[in-house]
Amino acid sequence: MRKALINLFGAATLIGVLATAMAELPVNVWWIRFLDFPRLQITLWLGVALTIYILLRRAQIGLGSVITLAGLVALGVQVTTLWAFQPIAAQMVPTVLRCEPDDTLRVLVTNVQRSNRHDTQVIDMARTHAPDVFIVMETSDWWDDALAPLQDDFAYSEQVSQRTPDHYGMQVYAQHPFSRAAFDYPLNSDTPMFDGRLEHPARPVHLLGVHPRPPHYDNGGQASTMRDATVLHAATLARDSDAISVIAGDFNATPWNDTTRMALRIGGLVDPRVGRGPMNNYKAGSDYMRWPLDQVLLQPGPGLLNMQILPPVGSDHQPVLVDLCLSPLMPANTIPLRDGDLDAAQDTFDRARALQAREG
Repeated sequence: MRKALINLFGAATLIGVLATAMAELPVNVWWIRFLDFPRLQITLWLGVALTIYILLRRAQIGLGSVITLAGLVALGVQVTTLWAFQPIAAQMVPTVLRCEPDDTLRVLVTNVQRSNRHDTQVIDMARTHAPDVFIVMETSDWWDDALAPLQDDFAYSEQVSQRTPDHYGMQVYAQHPFSRAAFDYPLNSDTPMFDGRLEHPARPVHLLGVHPRPPHYDNGGQASTMRDATVLHAATLARDSDAISVIAGDFNATPWNDTTRMALRIGGLVDPRVGRGPMNNYKAGSDYMRWPLDQVLLQPGPGLLNMQILPPVGSDHQPVLVDLCLSPLMPANTIPLRDGDLDAAQDTFDRARALQAREG
């Protein structure tokens, strides 16, 4: 019995090692890139399996020592990757306790899911929390009609409708005017990106709303190329901006993903989740498939008053609410740009264009 248990937990450890190793491969195969998402679960799996395996083996010498060493290395890789997203890590965005009302910026982000029909919950949530900016993603013609009442609650709104039944749209509501507002399909992508300059009373804000498609099994295997290109494109726009940039939306990438981390470096961005916890908002209603997908990244200056994951509104994504203080400007812990980051981003753009040209 003991030998069978040793074999069982040894095999479980090796599965965790294999999943960790594949997640580190620099390839865009959808099922490999998917392994970026459940790192929290893989870490827990490795920790439990390896601990039981070590206790059962009782320091025996042999092949089991190799399995133990591999498991320790894999566990170390996962812990290092996730370290920033727990409460004792250094924060990137400083916490502020109070802010003048005219200096606050409340951003609410939600992916409503096209098949969801709980429009009343979405409208009630927006009215309850009264954000300065409300970004709604994965909208359809049905959602365009269902959320029309929100135009009475927000002074300004912009929207782009789904181009075909296989695509989805985006809506942006604001309490302050936009001096520039446009939806684009960067790099010939099939998902919209919002690019606007919000004239907030405290200071202008460059608002970028993103919603790229995830790596997925659809259409014979949907690689991560377009997702990565979209996120990095938004980061380059933030890098060149003369206003504090906020990139918000459903990234379909975790904050510990390599592309997200590169976006932080290229755009000079900071992540309020760092030092505060992963704040999982997907998948709503699941006890196991839980990771953060909807993000709000910003350039240094604003302080964080509050960040929270709101209750579900019928979608598989829970909404994300972030309260920022735009004045006074405060220092933040950015990640320096690395040699090769800009070249790597350009290579991603080139591959995205080539991919769209083949599919077009």
